[in-house]
Order: sequence, then structure tokens, then C-alpha cells
Amino acid sequence: MKLMHKFLLILSTLVLLNAEETFMVDDFEATLFSKASGTLQVQGSFIFEGRDVDIYDFKIIDALNVVIGSFYAEDLLTSKGKEAFKTTLIKYVQEKYALDIDTLYIQKLKVLDDTTAQKIIEALKKEGCCK
Repeated sequence: MKLMHKFLLILSTLVLLNAEETFMVDDFEATLFSKASGTLQVQGSFIFEGRDVDIYDFKIIDALNVVIGSFYAEDLLTSKGKEAFKTTLIKYVQEKYALDIDTLYIQKLKVLDDTTAQKIIEALKKEGCCK
């Protein structure tokens, strides 16, 4: 019986050590360059899963600001652009701060000015996207 208790204690400890935490960013805003019209405001909400993401949330916010600023607003409106953003952000956080983000979920990502969104759609069409 004692062996079973020790086994369960060790197993529980391993599960707790590998447990993922979540950190949520709601209504994040940034100004991005646009291929069509100077700069645009974008707003997003994100969920980060990984070890220590809630403890080092300030590092994740810093990385989010740096990485999102390296993308054009139009690129973040496509699936390919969103996936590139997620990959780039996870890699940047790993290299810069040695934090492991296992998963990044984009809950919301939108351009705040609807009239400008139409200009972005037109610019995407000119580049061959969204025929």
C-alpha cells in the first residue's frame, strides 16, 4: 500500500510540474503600418498557454508589441498572416525571454476603422488575394 501512495505522489508531482497556465490579453490595441493607407489601429484579444506565462505576463506584452509592429495590417487579416504572426511571436518570446508558449489563440483581431478596412480589402485584391 505504501508503494502505491508513493507512486501516486510522484505522479501527481509530475503532473503539477508540467501543468500549463494561461494568460489572457483582452482588447490589445496597436498602430500598424498599412500598405494602402499609412497607419491603422488594430485591436485583438489573445490567450497564451504555457509554463509561467501568468508570472511573466509583462514580457509577453512586450513581445506582443514588438512582433505585431513588424507586420502590415493587411497581413494580419489573412489566415496565412495570422499563422505567421503566431509562429513569429512564439519564437520571439522563446529567444528573447526563454519562455515557452505552447499555444497561442487569437480570440479577436480586427481593424478599428471600417472605412479603412475596405481600403485594405482593395489592397489585398490588388495583390492577388481574395478574388
